[in-house]
Amino acid sequence: HCREIWRKCLAWLQDSEGSRQQHNQAYADAMLEAHADFFTQIESSPLNPSQARAVVNGESSLLVLAGAGSGKTSVLVARAGWLLARGQADAGQILLLAFGRKAAEEMDERIRERLHTEEITARTFHSLALYIIQQGSKKAPVVSKLESDATARHQLFLRTWRQQCSEKKAQAKGWRQWLEEEMQWVVPEGNFWDDETLQRRLAPRLDRWVSLMRMHGGAQAEMIAGAPEECRELFGKRIKLMAPLLKAWKSALKAENAVDFSGLIHQAMVILEKGRFISPWKHILVDEFQDISPQRAALLEALRKQNSQTTLFAVGDDWQAIYRFSGAQLSLTTAFHQTFGEGEHCHLDTTYRFNSRIGDIANRFVQQNPHQLKKPLNSLTPGDKKAVTLLDESQLDALLDKLSGYAKEDERILVLARYHHLKPASLQKAATRWPKLQIDFMTIHASKGQQADYVILVGLQEGNDGFPAPARESIMESALLPQVEDFPDAEERRLLYVALTRARARVWLLFNKDNPSRFVEALKQLDVPVARKP
Repeated sequence: HCREIWRKCLAWLQDSEGSRQQHNQAYADAMLEAHADFFTQIESSPLNPSQARAVVNGESSLLVLAGAGSGKTSVLVARAGWLLARGQADAGQILLLAFGRKAAEEMDERIRERLHTEEITARTFHSLALYIIQQGSKKAPVVSKLESDATARHQLFLRTWRQQCSEKKAQAKGWRQWLEEEMQWVVPEGNFWDDETLQRRLAPRLDRWVSLMRMHGGAQAEMIAGAPEECRELFGKRIKLMAPLLKAWKSALKAENAVDFSGLIHQAMVILEKGRFISPWKHILVDEFQDISPQRAALLEALRKQNSQTTLFAVGDDWQAIYRFSGAQLSLTTAFHQTFGEGEHCHLDTTYRFNSRIGDIANRFVQQNPHQLKKPLNSLTPGDKKAVTLLDESQLDALLDKLSGYAKEDERILVLARYHHLKPASLQKAATRWPKLQIDFMTIHASKGQQADYVILVGLQEGNDGFPAPARESIMESALLPQVEDFPDAEERRLLYVALTRARARVWLLFNKDNPSRFVEALKQLDVPVARKP
């Protein structure tokens, strides 16, 4: 008898992960059955089994992988509703985080509508930091006007830069070297800092580089120590050239008696570490988790440290991670449990947006990168082979003529490009030439979270304005942003995935036939047809 018990114990120990999953599965099944009404009524349409399973999952760290159009907002709202309905938390113990103010407002509206409460409001990371600072220091920091005024920032940095170059020979020499050697710009002889064309070109870069230094938040020596070894020495020289600009930024904030966004997060961290604010939250729910940066992840960890019972419910999609340039670190999602502790990940397996043909092409294309997490994403509607089509870019007008013949009045057409300045000239006359069509133009980055019946992607070409965009990071980016992945064009591939998955019915990919993007060949290999005309 003892031997039998011993055998069972041993088997259980050897397969504790398997039995844990079995136990969780049984618990989820029981919950879904006992509370079927809740899952039918909590959102405007009933939750599917993968959504409902995510909602009831009791793990303390859960990553929910939510592909494009799979109903992630429904899951976040239902999760908050479930915690309230089961008495696992009251409204004040649930923290809901979104990345942008608009996303937070949309979430609030859904919560009011579905949960009939105003007590749970979604916050952005910045408004969370602001709240922590207010509560922990009894001061209400003001965010600098400069944060929302790019022109004023550019003027501030150019003024400082020109002053540095004109007053200090070593600075002028260092800057000339940087711009000529690394940036490969043609720099005028003599007082190059007075050249207006050069100033216009440099201003947004100075702004960007200062913002990367602000985001890092550490001292110069820390920045240099953290840089990859192969570029550390050169990066040290660049940081010395940039230091006066960062100093000018800090002085401007001081004069305004204000803080910047990066400063908010750092101040909040200090208050948490000193124990001046004690987290009331038992459940932290985060939307668009793939966009998280190391600083924001550290803020979450600091909140959880204060209360070891705090659960993290993170909803995101590593296939849609397109914000490395603003500090997002994808490995915080792909290696989620290494950072956020033991737990599980599950996926939402059904998309309500696009047909199976768009899904098939997009999923296969993005998964050619073996580092992307594998997940199924099934469509509810079938699609024919023409749902994704390659087309010569000279055919844009003909395509819009044709769409004008059959697109319904309420159907939206989204024209997407890699950069804003690649907006096709034809669209200037769209209102008069195609009055029946509802056409919007935006960059792919701006289209994230949007959807349309038809998508037209322009600009599939190689070169400077090409897509995939050529890697042209300065040493500032290489040293201060998360490391670039080793799979070629990894982030640009995800950007194409985002473009493809905005569409409900059809996508046309317009390419330059004399200089086609390397993605065109990859798409042909996936059996995407090339049409001569629309």
